[in-house]
Amino acid sequence: MFLKSIEIQGFKSFAQKVHLDFIPPRDGKMSVTAIVGPNGSGKSNISDAIRWVMGEQSMKALRGKKSEDVIFAGSEAKGQLGMASVTLTLDNSDHRVDVEFDEIAITRRLYRSGDNEYVVNGQQIRLIDLQILLARAQFGQGSYSVVGQGMIDRLLLQTPEERKRFFDEAAGIKEFQIKRHQSILKMQHTEENLRQAEMLMNEVEPRLRALSRQVKKLEQRQDVENELRSLGEIYYTTLWQSNAKQLESLRGEMEIVHREYVELEKKLNIVQTELAKLAGAESRESLFAELQKKSQEVMARKNSLEKDRAIIVGKLQAEYSKVGKQNVGWLEGKITELKTKKEETVRSLTLAEEKYNHLNSDLLAIRSANEKLLLEKTETRNKILRLTQNFQQVKNDQSYWQLAGLKAVQAILEDRQRFNGVFGVVAQLGKVPEEYLLALDVAAGSNLSSIVTSDEHVAETAIQYLRTNELGVATFLPISKVKPRYASQDLEEMKKIPGVRGLALDLVDFDKKFSNIFSYIFGNTLVVENIEVARSIGIGRIRMVTLEGDVMEVSGSMRGGFRRGKRNGLSFALAEGGEWMRGVQDDERVLAEAQTRLERVEIESEKAATNLQKIISDIQMAEAEARIVREQKKSLDTEIATLNQELALCNMTPAEYGNAMVGLSSEKKMLDKMIVAVEHEMVAAETALADFNRVEEEKKRRVFALQDEMQAYQSSINKVVDRRNELQISIAKLDTRQEDLANEVYAEMHLDIKNILERNATTVSATELVGIQEKIQKCKYQMSLIGGIDEEVVKEHEETKTKYDFLTGQLSDLRRALGDLKTAVQELDEIMKKKRDKAFKLIRKEFSRYFELLFEGGKADLVEIYAEEEESVEMVNGELASDGVISPSDIPVESDVVGRKKKEQILIGIDAVACPPGKKIKNIQALSGGERTLTSIALVCAILNINPSPFVVLDEVEAALDEANTLRFNKILHELAMRSQFLLITHNQVTMHTADALYGVTMGNDGISRLLSVKLD
Repeated sequence: MFLKSIEIQGFKSFAQKVHLDFIPPRDGKMSVTAIVGPNGSGKSNISDAIRWVMGEQSMKALRGKKSEDVIFAGSEAKGQLGMASVTLTLDNSDHRVDVEFDEIAITRRLYRSGDNEYVVNGQQIRLIDLQILLARAQFGQGSYSVVGQGMIDRLLLQTPEERKRFFDEAAGIKEFQIKRHQSILKMQHTEENLRQAEMLMNEVEPRLRALSRQVKKLEQRQDVENELRSLGEIYYTTLWQSNAKQLESLRGEMEIVHREYVELEKKLNIVQTELAKLAGAESRESLFAELQKKSQEVMARKNSLEKDRAIIVGKLQAEYSKVGKQNVGWLEGKITELKTKKEETVRSLTLAEEKYNHLNSDLLAIRSANEKLLLEKTETRNKILRLTQNFQQVKNDQSYWQLAGLKAVQAILEDRQRFNGVFGVVAQLGKVPEEYLLALDVAAGSNLSSIVTSDEHVAETAIQYLRTNELGVATFLPISKVKPRYASQDLEEMKKIPGVRGLALDLVDFDKKFSNIFSYIFGNTLVVENIEVARSIGIGRIRMVTLEGDVMEVSGSMRGGFRRGKRNGLSFALAEGGEWMRGVQDDERVLAEAQTRLERVEIESEKAATNLQKIISDIQMAEAEARIVREQKKSLDTEIATLNQELALCNMTPAEYGNAMVGLSSEKKMLDKMIVAVEHEMVAAETALADFNRVEEEKKRRVFALQDEMQAYQSSINKVVDRRNELQISIAKLDTRQEDLANEVYAEMHLDIKNILERNATTVSATELVGIQEKIQKCKYQMSLIGGIDEEVVKEHEETKTKYDFLTGQLSDLRRALGDLKTAVQELDEIMKKKRDKAFKLIRKEFSRYFELLFEGGKADLVEIYAEEEESVEMVNGELASDGVISPSDIPVESDVVGRKKKEQILIGIDAVACPPGKKIKNIQALSGGERTLTSIALVCAILNINPSPFVVLDEVEAALDEANTLRFNKILHELAMRSQFLLITHNQVTMHTADALYGVTMGNDGISRLLSVKLD
């Protein structure tokens, strides 16, 4: 690295921009450039500019008082400038400074406003960054690389402490000193932050402890509240579900009662309508009176005719007696009497036959009704028998379950109320058409005996029950856990193939809440007619079962053969008729209804049998009566025929008839005809009257029957209404209980009952419910003990905890940073000590050599000055608590030292000893001015030889030397030029002859410095 150029503008007397270019190294030798000029021309301002651009802050060192003194102040010919700017351009092709640039341009600008800036390669940086950059290159504003006027003399006259700092820079530890200084500042800042954080921690920690206690109570309260909420959900869900089940049962019964009521009401309306029609028909008394009147009129006419006829017959008898034919008259009279009697017998026979026919019609009706009652009684008895068998099969038939190997299943189903969530076995929950029964039984397999529960908790309780009572093993399918099987995408296409009956899942009728269960059991099982259909679909493509029970699995395996019509074990046939779907309680209810119906049918059947016997007895009497009347008619016919025969034998001759008899006989015949006609009218009137009476009698019987039937229906309706009222009251009570329960839930838990039910909380038995209620009371008691806590405490605790955690983290970071800084300072101290010791030994040796060269003899040496320092160090938790300013190199590493006294030898300065030839000097101040200059030059040359700077500025350092000493100095200068570039400000002509290039500085009357350059080659 070497200095390529300097550009100065507005700095002190250089009002105009000047540019100094320096000769690059040639043949391994650095250039030597001399700057000459008369006194006051401003040539020393060049060294000041170099010192200034490298970060010099002391205005005294720059020969000024204020910072703006370095800006051109103006002259008579030119006004003052507003800015001073200096740029050093360094060649960094050897990358002595570890940056990526081959050329480094360092610029410093100062404005009259006071703004100051440092720029490296066009990028603005901080002063500390510049100092570190220059320290890495082994030069800086206060180092031996820039030796100004008077500095060469002060080098020996300064104190040992000041000389030590000079040697530290000469040892190349300037960079580490800067870093150490930064670390010390950071340590002080960190310690201050640590103290502040500890003060804040001492304030926050007690409050956090108090808040933590309250939050812990609040957490306990929340735990109790959570437990109370969980218990409350179970408690209220159980009560609600229990009430809901009762309501469902009551409403189901209410629906049955309502249907029964509607049916009875309908029948009663029919009876009442018929009765109303019978009762509301037009009165038939007038018709009866008219018929009776007509009958009486006909009877009166007949009596009148018979009276007239009797008169005529008497007259004829008289006439017969006159001619001696009294027997003819008697025979005619007798025949007339018998005919009249016969007519009465015929009327009686007609009435008897009609009565017999009517009774036969009633007999047929009663027998038909009786047959219906018998059929209904038979059906009811069969239903009772079937229900009893089913009921016993479910509840009491031990052998059925044992033969099926399902003793455990039987135990669970018999005691299902214990578990509150057992729906039954799979075989009970699905209804299957008869033609698919075998196929679906085989497809379901062992799953038919699996018990379906509401959730896994019910299953767990049932399993524990079986284990405790050693009842065997059962399979449980919880609805809440069983997942449906994945449906194949090509199922719809397969279902269209001829011979495919459908998906097994679609052929079972079940409640939709069991859809996941049946989907899990059947999955993608396809029901087909036979194996040929299965083969056409592709065996192994999907699970298939034939109507004959042959199974083709997805794995390709096939199972089938001869099966008996009735399978052993469980079957979907158990669910036939829906009785099993209702469960045991429904069986009991239906059984009770069937028995009640049977009792009613038996009563009606007994009444019908009694009526049948009475009708049969009446028919027998009517038949006997008709038979007697027929015999009487037959006897009369025989007697009339005999008398007619006798009358024919006693006929009178025409001669015996007189005119009177002819007239009487004609009149008698006419009366006979009239009497016959009247008798026909009489028969018709009596028949009409008899028909009227019969119809009226039937109506009366029907009214009485309808009244009895209506009374029976009304009685049944009253019972149904009473039951309906009871059910309505019970339902109203349960509704009110549910409403009160919902209000209680909202009051206790501030939740709607629907929200609780949606969470599907576990339900428990009545015994467990009592225990849960006790736990709820205990939780409420614990809540009262804990008391109310403001929820804002949680927010404050979170904020305080966040602050505490932040402070804890900050303290940890600060302590760690402090430890790292201490370690860094210790490491820097170690590095500086090693470099200082090494450099001091070499500089000491070279100083003695150059002294002998310059003085041609004599002795010179450097002496380190040590002092014993006692410091009190207190370490508490690894934190420094020291009084006074402690050097970072002296900070102990141990973190557990408390109040320990420590003594240590420290380097406080460096002294120089010089004895020119032939002299014995004890104090260096006793040297003459020239001797001090030579001694200082020897020291500077020793430093430059050991730790060469890229370039060195010497401002009139040989001004006090004579020509001979100047020659020796120049000789040494040529030796050092092999390693460092030199910029000499001088008046000495010998030195000028040594330089490779000359720059002349001149100043005119305008007070502005200007440059002239000379190439000496």
